[in-house]
Amino acid sequence: MMFTPQQGEIRQRYAGIGSDIAAGAAARAEGFDFDGWQRLRDAGLWRMIVPGSDHATGDWWSFTAALDGLSSTIGAPELLLSVIAQAGMVRGLERHGTEGQRDRYFGAILRGDVSATGIAEPGTGTDVRSIQSTLRATADGYVLNGGKYNIAHAPIMDFALIVCRLADKDEHNIALALVDRGTPGLRAGLVDDKLGNRNLPTGALHFEDVAVRPSQLLGAPGRGLATLIDTISLGRLYYGLAAANLIAPYLDEAMRYAASRSSFNSSIDNHQYVQRRLVDIRIGMERSRWLAFGALSQLLAGQREGLMSCSIAKLVGSEDLINSATSLVKLYGSLGYHNGRVAELMKNALAFASVGGTEEMHRKNIFNQMQRLAR
Repeated sequence: MMFTPQQGEIRQRYAGIGSDIAAGAAARAEGFDFDGWQRLRDAGLWRMIVPGSDHATGDWWSFTAALDGLSSTIGAPELLLSVIAQAGMVRGLERHGTEGQRDRYFGAILRGDVSATGIAEPGTGTDVRSIQSTLRATADGYVLNGGKYNIAHAPIMDFALIVCRLADKDEHNIALALVDRGTPGLRAGLVDDKLGNRNLPTGALHFEDVAVRPSQLLGAPGRGLATLIDTISLGRLYYGLAAANLIAPYLDEAMRYAASRSSFNSSIDNHQYVQRRLVDIRIGMERSRWLAFGALSQLLAGQREGLMSCSIAKLVGSEDLINSATSLVKLYGSLGYHNGRVAELMKNALAFASVGGTEEMHRKNIFNQMQRLAR
């Protein structure tokens, strides 16, 4: 994929924004970067992909150029993961929302409101077919009961998309409900205490007799699984793209370090094992980045391989990022193990083993897609 000249300018502009956000990171208190979030809004990030936006500036490839630039300089994944989650919400509303839902929530997104998507539950993880959060029909709609955990933005969200099970159906029983902050019976839990990604607040959502109108269901009730897969596949490939680019500024620093660090009467970049370590990081970056671009091309074109490629992009990107971050810790020796940028990168990178789905889940999905394609 070669960006057009206009998309190349978008990429460069958002790379500059990422550099600015990275430069101010040390002065910010721990927690969600609302200032960075609003800066991205003001720069027009969401106008690129929200249909019918005033002064619309692009499309999904233009948005991808922005994410490509942002992720190559920002140095930390938290805000990127928030952007990717919000982009998935836009795709879901664009493809499956009613006119009323799009008017309401596209307006909220353009204002800078923060969304969340609740899928996982403590007893079932992301196995959607086994979830216990239940939507029970009433005379004028539904009542939602249950809970979700490990949800990005749960403690700060303005609205959420909740994956739930229709109580009166045994098959084709998954539904997606849009609920707003402040709805009676909806309660957010405490912020999770995580190893890394401390500036991405995650937590639980609890539902006790939450009234849900039929107009709050995204897509057809009972067909929620297909709608969900169509919605979150975009995020999977974007996780791969973010993983590919996050390592870039650290690799630049490592190249300078290897050129200046002496060992056995030579700078260590003359040692083949150091060269191989740095080269493997670069190979991983390029592999993951181009896999993500290929998956996006297939997904937007509606190709049959698209869903499989999205999982492959996420899986490979995550593995490459974790391996590269670990390799940098080894490169710096005892300095790499000290608390600092490289150790923080490794802690943040480990989250990619589970964010957007575990390795096991994606390998299962890839195999299922291989079987589907073979048929």
